[in-house]
Amino acid sequence: MSKHTVALIGFGYWGPNVARNWNNNKRVKLKYICDLKKDRLAAVQLQYPYTEAINDYNKALEDKEVNIVSIATPIKTHYQVALDALLAGKHVLVEKPITTIVAEAEHLQQVASQNNLTIMVGHTFLYSPPVLKIKQYLEDGIIGELDFIQLTRINLGRVKHDFNVIWDLAPHDFSILHYLLDKSPSSIQVMGKASTFKQVCDVAFINLKYPNDLLVNIHLSWISPVKLRQSYIVGKKRMVVYDDTHPTDKIRLYDMGIDVKDPDSFGEFQLSYRSGEMIIPRLDAVEPLAAECDHFIDCVDSSSTPRSSIHHAIEIVKMIEAAQESLSSDGKVVNL
Repeated sequence: MSKHTVALIGFGYWGPNVARNWNNNKRVKLKYICDLKKDRLAAVQLQYPYTEAINDYNKALEDKEVNIVSIATPIKTHYQVALDALLAGKHVLVEKPITTIVAEAEHLQQVASQNNLTIMVGHTFLYSPPVLKIKQYLEDGIIGELDFIQLTRINLGRVKHDFNVIWDLAPHDFSILHYLLDKSPSSIQVMGKASTFKQVCDVAFINLKYPNDLLVNIHLSWISPVKLRQSYIVGKKRMVVYDDTHPTDKIRLYDMGIDVKDPDSFGEFQLSYRSGEMIIPRLDAVEPLAAECDHFIDCVDSSSTPRSSIHHAIEIVKMIEAAQESLSSDGKVVNL
């Protein structure tokens, strides 16, 4: 089994989770953790005494032993840090969203391709057992033709002042949708409001329209009284409820629906309400972030395309840009 050497850049909100998973991964050595804040570097030295804490990531980029750079810095820094790492000849795993504009992401894709390097984006839900199970249901035809999907991602807290709730939370649901449906929406419409900081949207209602008349609604909020991570996927054959906050039963498959029978002698349609069994499938007990790190190593070793590839990530940024345009235009429908 190959051994890789990793440098993690960023030890803020998400960085400690990334560090823990790299440190626990037997296929790599976590040689550097970089951050600009002294208190975070002090925490690194306490938690990872065999990892060097640095405040300048160029030291890691200049180290020939390092072949993987993992980036967990603020969104606005992703492009430059990832570009520097690629130009230094390193494979890159960068957190979502990959960049703040599509053109920057496309440039990173070009640089990675020209240098035969793997670049992957941390859309962690693509490695989540519940999402993988729903994908299997769709591919096997168990749910049937989709009618609509509703997603809710709300909580109280983590209100930002430098970017809005769409940039923070929508990448999760956009990524899940793109993975499950394997296509982008034809249009997007967003209504939102800035309740805490002026000009910073902290609650948003997003409507997406897909080919074949599939409708999707997403509710995002930083200012809700409860934390919910729920999805409803309604098909002609079955319906799925995905509750990511449930400690055990995250997926429920319902054999429920409405069947329309041919008109009777009076020309009226007959409706049959189907209420069959409910199934709670067994899911693998795998931490998505651990699976993501392993998948990245596999892709580096085999030079294969990651599940959360940069192509996937670019499509997500396109959706975010369209959502932002609609929000800024007071709910105008934006075609993609």
